[in-house]
Amino acid sequence: MSYDFLGRATADGSAMTLTVSGIPQTHKDLEIICHVISDTAAASSGKITVNGDSGGNYRRNGWRINGTTLYGIADIPGSGGWDINFSQGSGAFGGPAAALAKIYLSNYSTAVDHPGSYQSTSWDSYTSGEQAVGGLLYDNSSPAAITSITWTGVYTIKADCTITVYGIDY
Repeated sequence: MSYDFLGRATADGSAMTLTVSGIPQTHKDLEIICHVISDTAAASSGKITVNGDSGGNYRRNGWRINGTTLYGIADIPGSGGWDINFSQGSGAFGGPAAALAKIYLSNYSTAVDHPGSYQSTSWDSYTSGEQAVGGLLYDNSSPAAITSITWTGVYTIKADCTITVYGIDY
C-alpha cells in the first residue's frame, strides 16, 4: 500500500476558500485532510466541492453529535457540495481550536461515481464541540476524474490553515 502527498493549499488569512488543483491521476483513492479555523470566535460549516462543480451532484449521510445531542444527517440534491457541519473551527481561545475534516474518496482517477466517507471534529468553546461521521457520494451526471478539491468556509480562514491531498494505492 502506498500513501503519497499530492498537493496542499495554505491560507494566507484573507480568503474564505482553499483549492488544491492539478491533482494527478496516479492513484486509486484520495484522502483529503482539512485543518481550517475561522477568523471569528464561532465554529461554522465548510463546504467541499470537486472540479469546481457547485451543482446538485453531492450526497452525504451520517451522524453527528453536538454537546449531548445526536443528529441524523441527510443531504438532498442541490446542496452544491458536501456541507460538513462545524468543520471550520472557532478562532476562540486566542489560538487554534480543534478543527479537522478527513475525507476519503474512492476511484477518483476514473470517470465513474466517487463514493467515500468522512470524519470531522471541532470545538467552539472549552466545553462544547461536535464530532461527525458518515458516507459521501459524488454522482456527477457527466462522470469525470477528480482533479481539484475546494474548501469554502463561512468566515475568512486563518493564515496557515491547510487542506492536503494524498493519493492511495493498494
